[in-house]
Amino acid sequence: MVPISTGLHVSTVSAGGSHRVCAIWRVHGRAASPPDTSCVYPAALLLPRRGAEQDWAVETVLAALRERGAPDGPACAALTTDADGIGLVRLSSGPCDADLLELGRAALGRGQREWAALAARDPAAFHAAADAPYVLRRQAALVRGPRPGRRPVHMVHRRSEAVLRAFTADLLSGAPGPWPPDPPLPEDSEDIHP
Repeated sequence: MVPISTGLHVSTVSAGGSHRVCAIWRVHGRAASPPDTSCVYPAALLLPRRGAEQDWAVETVLAALRERGAPDGPACAALTTDADGIGLVRLSSGPCDADLLELGRAALGRGQREWAALAARDPAAFHAAADAPYVLRRQAALVRGPRPGRRPVHMVHRRSEAVLRAFTADLLSGAPGPWPPDPPLPEDSEDIHP
């Protein structure tokens, strides 16, 4: 695997020829080294589904899934981003890193695990909803400290500026700092809080 210092990570679920883009992450640092093909990155920031870069990344990943005859189930793609564009580095079957799964569910309401369960339980409902773009309900980011074995810092907040400030500060410092919790949600809110 080619190391990625900055790139994108796209998680998907495929079923019967339909593909669901579950999350697109801006990743920083190198992913796990071979033979480990997990999607563990030192830092990741959840991006909105739509945008020029995200659309290009999704086109690249979906083309690779179709070309390789993706099996039903979850998959993850690592992509590089540079002045020449977006390039696929790795496409692997299986679910995302547990931290990215948890953050994706917290920020989007449904994550890769929930979409895979829907595809297995009710393929017709999956096919009907697969093409709809996800909507950020909250902004999410993850930063892992430089010391192995330390738990990563999860940042989930309704206001994207708060997450972006904390994410940038943690990247610049090289070590995750404390993150204040999101204020409690009103009881009548449909939003979720991990």
